[in-house]
Amino acid sequence: MPLRPGGPLLSLDPRTGALRQRKYRVEVLTGAAAGTALELSGQVLVGSGAEAQLRLNDAAVSRMHLELVPKPEGIRVRDLGSTNGTQIAGARLTEALIEEEAVLVLGATRLRVTIAEENLGRPQALPNFGPAIGESPAMRQLFGVLARVAPSDSTVMLLGETGTGKDVLTRALHEASHRRNQPLVVVDCAAVAANLIESDLFGHVKGSFTGAVSDRTGAFEQADGGTLFLDEVGELPLELQPRLLRVLERGTVRRVGDTRDRSVDVRVVAATHRNLEAMVRSGTFREDLYFRLAVVTLQVPSLKERGGDVKLLAEHFARARGAELPEGFLELLAAHPWPGNVRELRNAVERALALFPGGHRRLGLGDDEARSQVIGAALERASAPGVQGERERVLAVLEACGGNQTLAAKKLGMARGTLISRLEQYGVKRPRKGSESEPSGG
Repeated sequence: MPLRPGGPLLSLDPRTGALRQRKYRVEVLTGAAAGTALELSGQVLVGSGAEAQLRLNDAAVSRMHLELVPKPEGIRVRDLGSTNGTQIAGARLTEALIEEEAVLVLGATRLRVTIAEENLGRPQALPNFGPAIGESPAMRQLFGVLARVAPSDSTVMLLGETGTGKDVLTRALHEASHRRNQPLVVVDCAAVAANLIESDLFGHVKGSFTGAVSDRTGAFEQADGGTLFLDEVGELPLELQPRLLRVLERGTVRRVGDTRDRSVDVRVVAATHRNLEAMVRSGTFREDLYFRLAVVTLQVPSLKERGGDVKLLAEHFARARGAELPEGFLELLAAHPWPGNVRELRNAVERALALFPGGHRRLGLGDDEARSQVIGAALERASAPGVQGERERVLAVLEACGGNQTLAAKKLGMARGTLISRLEQYGVKRPRKGSESEPSGG
């Protein structure tokens, strides 16, 4: 959801798959400016001053009287400390959320603010979205929705297993938006030590805590004007979630240890492999934050749910390396369960190309020998020994790091969220946090 919307606000109807566009309007009913109407596509200041976007020639209206901000859940109305106040339904207001329609009274002027929704229908299915490709119906529909959502500033929530390509889709979403020439900042909420994530997101001022030897700009400020990707947002500590919610609601961020707020203009994309609805029910993820993030919620299918795309993707990865797949390799791929999804497929293709740079026939290998080598090396995770070997390696590194998941993930060359997912797959209880003071980046 936008912090300061610069485009249409879109939402996805989970029942029909149709996109709905919310339109916001303010109309002057009485007073010198009667008949004036304005579409709200961002913050609108109402007042008698020259800097007001909606200027009212009314002696009882202050220069900066009122602020209107469109939000996915309604229009946020805030009186800016006006002399004569703002009234709604006969009562003076300081701040309110208008969900459908209301009449505001400012001196002798009456304003009507309204919200209308337009059904845009189901987006047209597409064969690709940026570098992401797919022939399966689920992926083509997903690409169509992303293409329609990209020009807007609506928040997008990507749900899906680890390795399904949520990061690739986020980058494509950014490149297809009006923010493409501004920063795309990525924060892996699972890869940052819990005691540092607040500073990573919001920044800090010098001396605000031990080790804060200088001011630091947080991810929200770094992404100002662009896109902020909150990867594995389900790992965000519960105690930090209210802070994130306030930033999303206010469009301002306050650095740790600071006394002033800073305005930010950021489009937020979030992703997780977790079931956030279940986390809301269990009390480990705030319901209000969930609804702030889940404006357009999209499920990214696992590779086993889009089996027809395996050949397409494998050939694409091979072409990207200027090579051809070993003969017979595609048939082997079709029989693999792909627990690691697209990321595992890409790695398998790269291993196969390294093993058979000219195709197995050029190496003089027979079909049985080639098949054995391919299964044993390029698809090592397809067999139980491969899984067991990886499990033992992961647990050994974790033990050597004293249970420090951040440090172990760094040594294993994977994100902390990936390590956590592996431990869940192995049925291993995560160790209690030890000394996780060393961040893995982000």
